[in-house]
Amino acid sequence: MTQIRILQLVASSRGGGAVHVRALATQLDRLRYKVNVAMPEDGGSVTAQDFGEGISFHKVGIAGGLSLPAMLAIRTLARETDIVHVHGARAALCGRLAALSLGQRRPPVVYTIHGFAAPHYPSPRRQVLLLLERWLARVTDAWIAVSHAERDALLAERIAAASHVEVIHNGIDPTPFALAKAHRQEARRALDLNETTFVATTVCRLYRPRDFATLLRGFQRLHQAVPRSRLLIVGDGPLRDQVEATVASLALQDSVRLLGLRRDVPDILAASDVFVLASRGWEGLPLTVLEAMAASLPVVASDVGGTGEAVAHEESGYLFARGDVTALAGYLIALARDAILAHDMGQRGFWRVRESFAVQRMVDSTAQVYRRLSEA
Repeated sequence: MTQIRILQLVASSRGGGAVHVRALATQLDRLRYKVNVAMPEDGGSVTAQDFGEGISFHKVGIAGGLSLPAMLAIRTLARETDIVHVHGARAALCGRLAALSLGQRRPPVVYTIHGFAAPHYPSPRRQVLLLLERWLARVTDAWIAVSHAERDALLAERIAAASHVEVIHNGIDPTPFALAKAHRQEARRALDLNETTFVATTVCRLYRPRDFATLLRGFQRLHQAVPRSRLLIVGDGPLRDQVEATVASLALQDSVRLLGLRRDVPDILAASDVFVLASRGWEGLPLTVLEAMAASLPVVASDVGGTGEAVAHEESGYLFARGDVTALAGYLIALARDAILAHDMGQRGFWRVRESFAVQRMVDSTAQVYRRLSEA
């Protein structure tokens, strides 16, 4: 059997795009596919060691944008592959320019959109980004949207033809999160949390499109109503100083903890009582929401992007309109005061992830795209 050579390109080791690439690269059938991964080593939660034997890892310095050495390296990799799969806008720019430079020798390009941000920028940057996307569509052979909301946004901006855009929901392996629940007591002790504390947790990059002002003001109201509550913020990013300043301005230093980047997220979720994610705008389909559901946590999240395709409102959690501090606080208070409600929502979320957001389904659906392009 001739292997199909796949180049997976992502612009950062931080965030859901890198986690998505790790899942694809490590779980594609090794007999059918030969995988190369190209990404920066910029201090994120995904590292070269995560890919193991049989997968070639290439460090490319595109975390800050275009660079000539990185572009030349990507071009060389693209010339020696059968399909280039780019993840996210920066990788899509670099990968498609490299493919375009190969002329008639270019391989097919697959672009997975993990959050279609261009329409959310102010003018004139918005117009420039959309024009660039339309121009690069000429070297995009297949588009994968991780949610129907993302597909709709792409089509609304006339970026791609509907026949070229497929929805493949993100998927995860729920096992590590389910197993960690058995060690809840140890996890809480490790975080210096007692059994009476109500723990709300968010896991995200401290950057756009997250809405930390709404998150912290909503938590402030929860803490006023339920003084035993605490908020854990897991992740890092350019907005850390701003988040710390907001925490101080709201006098929440004793109840909010910024834990930074962590590789023990299953344990932190096991120690938590609710997962919360506040966003201002675009969201593809957040992996951290799926992970929280796999940990049997109720989810309270902004109703933006594809989040509502994962969280069933009033069944596995609550969705609130962007910026709605009152709704966010009300949902958190309701869950803090009703442990049975929180438990039942968490259980429904757990089964929803297992039935609809399995990683193997995501991998198999993506492999079908590869096979279709390789046979064209």
